[in-house]
Amino acid sequence: MEEGSQEGIGELRRYIDEWTNDLELLRQNQLLDESSFIRFSRDRGIAVFGVVEGDPGEFNTRGWLPHDGLRENEKPLFHPFRLYPLYRILEACRLPIGASSSLNREDLSDFIARVADQVMLSVDQIGAAAPAWNRTVELAILLDPVYWPVLTGRYTHSAFISEGDYEAHLDRYREKVLGLVRTLDPGEWRRLHKELRIQAARMDDNGALYLLLRVSKWDRREKLKGHVAGALWIRHIAEIVRRAFEEAQKENWPEEDEAFGSWSYRGRTVAYGSERPLDHTLESGPHLAFHFGLFTGSVVRWYVEGDTEYYAILSVLADPSKAGIELVNLRGNLKTERGNIALKLGDGLAEDRSLRRFSMISFDMDVAANVKAIRKHMEQEDIVGYIAAHRPDFEFANFALDELVEIAARLDESHEFSGDAVRGGDWTDVTCARDFKERYSRLSARRPVSFKAEEWGRALGTYVIEHPRGLNDQGERPFWREIRAALQCRIAHYDYQKDHFRFDPDTFAAVDRRL
Repeated sequence: MEEGSQEGIGELRRYIDEWTNDLELLRQNQLLDESSFIRFSRDRGIAVFGVVEGDPGEFNTRGWLPHDGLRENEKPLFHPFRLYPLYRILEACRLPIGASSSLNREDLSDFIARVADQVMLSVDQIGAAAPAWNRTVELAILLDPVYWPVLTGRYTHSAFISEGDYEAHLDRYREKVLGLVRTLDPGEWRRLHKELRIQAARMDDNGALYLLLRVSKWDRREKLKGHVAGALWIRHIAEIVRRAFEEAQKENWPEEDEAFGSWSYRGRTVAYGSERPLDHTLESGPHLAFHFGLFTGSVVRWYVEGDTEYYAILSVLADPSKAGIELVNLRGNLKTERGNIALKLGDGLAEDRSLRRFSMISFDMDVAANVKAIRKHMEQEDIVGYIAAHRPDFEFANFALDELVEIAARLDESHEFSGDAVRGGDWTDVTCARDFKERYSRLSARRPVSFKAEEWGRALGTYVIEHPRGLNDQGERPFWREIRAALQCRIAHYDYQKDHFRFDPDTFAAVDRRL
């Protein structure tokens, strides 16, 4: 328990009383009667006693838990932020013994008495500590109208005042309350802010989860229950205090997910996209989604040059979207980015970068214009991901000539034609897919040959599944490396890839930028 100075105890309460009219008009969190406050606190993991009346009223009577208003019947009303001092009081009252202690029934009474005398705070000590706990949240209560909308993305104003008048009143109040913050000791409040972070972590020490919740919609956070919800509210109280001091006194304090330990240099940037993710929630959201393995769209967009490879991939990955892969068929328009395609390559790469989505490009190197186009994008650092350069083309980069002949023969047989003419044909000097298709059209028993790219691509994909390694066990086919690269984008770190790797202009492989 912190050894807080008793100096200043009560001065913030005085401002709450003096600015009652402002707070009644501007506060964002409405006051709760005792029954509602008990339910609110219990739903957030605090073991408070009572239903209609209970611990809050008892502590109010003792002077440990001040009220923030009175009902017509003089019953107390509490600001939701009083959850924090209520939690601290109840923790101070809690017997620090294990549940199994009750098994020794004959010694239990003496044991409890010894614990109460030796470990627990006395009633007087709790009473002495409670004002400091309340003072911490009283500043947050004063700041509620200014910063709660920042945390929640919404604000409410009285129906008895126009929106314009409300904004003008809020601007005047903002200057007034920030003027108060400028008079406070930042060193003392930095310590109190740390205490809030530590207490929240003791309730629930899941800092990364808090960040994920913090960047989520308020209507989701608002419905949370249990210790996670209680810790979230305490961290929200801490954030309100932090934001006020950062604005009024131009200081930078640790964010509310930090409690114990420390981060390495740029560690938060690697994990969350920024050293201060709560100041850049739009940027940190995708990083946090990645941190928890959550994706709202494709993780990688895989651009393939034509139908053959497109359908070969679909024969292996029947539904790529389930793996976070968006497959884009450029239909032979890579070198010019022309034609009736859904997305030009340059525009697609720009969109990928804006969404922090990996880009994969598969292309054939037998067309000089293809190589030139890809190198241009490499030089402009448009690509973050993987480049599959097929030499000379997709077929001959992945299959031996004998394998392609066998696949073509089987294709004829699937149409009830003999494959012998293809198997026994002259394939001399065939070294690229274009020549292969031309020779096949002359040799095939089918007349006329209808060489459909989809059928051919699926036949290649089926053969790859049946024969993962090349002819005579020549090693892994590049096709499988590409499939694996696309799947690994789910666990790869986009910014690390972007910052640490570039593409070799000769091999198109990703290499360390330092080399």
